[in-house]
Amino acid sequence: MANEHLRRLREAMPSPSGSGLPMTRAELAAAVNQYIWATTGEECHLDADTLARYERGQLRWPCAMYRDGLRAVLGVDTDAGLGFFRTRRGRSAIPDLSAWVASWPAPRDVGELPNPGTGMDALRRAVLSHTSTKLVPTDAPDSSAPVRQHVATAFEAYQAGRYENAAYHASAALVSIDPEPAMADATDPRVIALACQIAAIVLSKAKHTDLSRLVADRGVTAAEAAGDPCLRLSLVRTAAFTKAASGDRADALATIATVARDFEPLMGKTPLSASVYGTMLLTGAMLAAGQGDHAGAGDYLDEAQNAAQVTGTDRNDLWTAFGPSNVAIHRTNVAAAVGDMDTALATGALLRIEHLPIERRVRLHLDVARASLAVGDREDALATLVRAEMVAPSQVRHHQITRCIVTQLISSAPRRPGAELSRMADLAGVPITPA
Repeated sequence: MANEHLRRLREAMPSPSGSGLPMTRAELAAAVNQYIWATTGEECHLDADTLARYERGQLRWPCAMYRDGLRAVLGVDTDAGLGFFRTRRGRSAIPDLSAWVASWPAPRDVGELPNPGTGMDALRRAVLSHTSTKLVPTDAPDSSAPVRQHVATAFEAYQAGRYENAAYHASAALVSIDPEPAMADATDPRVIALACQIAAIVLSKAKHTDLSRLVADRGVTAAEAAGDPCLRLSLVRTAAFTKAASGDRADALATIATVARDFEPLMGKTPLSASVYGTMLLTGAMLAAGQGDHAGAGDYLDEAQNAAQVTGTDRNDLWTAFGPSNVAIHRTNVAAAVGDMDTALATGALLRIEHLPIERRVRLHLDVARASLAVGDREDALATLVRAEMVAPSQVRHHQITRCIVTQLISSAPRRPGAELSRMADLAGVPITPA
C-alpha cells in the first residue's frame, strides 16, 4: 500500500528554489542529508529514488537516521506521522536471523594454522565425505552448539583474511553434522545452510570450483528447507558465485537477476534483508563487469546503493559486511574488472575502510595493486601486494588476483625477479621460470 501520507507531507512543503511549486523528492532528500550532517556529522546519501520507494510503500521502515531527518524536515513528531509503522507488514514480516546468530556460542581463536594447506585439505576431504543430510524442522530440539561455534569461527576467520583457519573450521562444522540425525540430536537446517555457505565461499576463493559448487547447492537445499527468505537469498547468491567461478557466468547472472527481482519487495523490511539483497547485487555487479557489461554493472551498483541507504550504516548482518563502504569498495572492484584503472586507483585511494573486516580491506588492496600494474607502476603494485600479504597472508596466498599480479610481474621483469617478488611467487605457487 502506498504511503500517501508521506507524499502529501512532502507536497505541502514549498520548494526551496522559490518556484512556488511543491518540494521535489530530490529536494527533500537533500534537506534530510543536510540535517543529518549538521546534527550528527554523518554523511548520508538519501536520494529521490529511495524516497519514491517510501512513497510507493515498497520500503515501509527506513533506518532510524532517515526517519529522524524526515521528521525534522517535514515538521512531524512521530514515525506514524510520516506514515511509517512497525507492523508485520513492515519490519517484523520476516524472521530476524541476526538476533538468532547473536545467541550462538562465541567463536574460537582465529589465529593462523601452523602448516599452510592443512585447512584447505581438510575442507576438501570433508566436502567429499559429507553426504546429503537428512533435514529436520527448525523447531525440532537442536543440540548443534558445537557446529554453530565452528561456523561462526569459520566466518570470523574468513573475514579476518585467514582462509586456512576458515577452511579448517568449516570442515569441522561439516563433519560434525550427522547425515542421519535422530530428533534428539537434530541439526537446524539453518546451521547446515550456513556451514555449507562458508565452505563454498572459502573453496571458491581458493579456486576449488567443482567442490565449492557442490557444497553451495547443498546449502541452498538446506536454506529452502529452513523456509527463511533472507537465508535462501544469501545461499543462492553464494551458489551463483560458484557457478560463475566454474565458468557458467551467464547462468549465474540470470539466477541473480531472477532472485533479486523476486526478493526486492522484502528488501526494506529489516537491516538484514537489505544487507543480503545488497550483497546479492554487488555479486551481480562483479559478474556483469566480468562479462563486459559496464551498464549492467553500474545498474547493480546503483541499486545496491539504495539498499545501503536502508541499512544506513556499515553492518555485518549474517557476515555480509554490507553498507555504504562495501558498495564504494565494489565500485573500485568493478572499475578494475572493466579495465578502468585510473578510476580504480583514484577511488580506491580515497576510501576510509579501517572499520571493515580485513578480508574486505585486503581485497581492495589487491585491486589497487592490479590497477597499479596495469598503468605500468610495477614497484607500487608489488609494494601494495606485500602490504596486503603482511595483513592477511593466507588470503593473499590463495587469491587468484595475487597469482595474476605475480605472474605478470615475473613475465614482464627485465631481469631475474628480486627477493621480494621471488618470495611472493613462492607464496602464490607461481613458477619463476616457465615449466
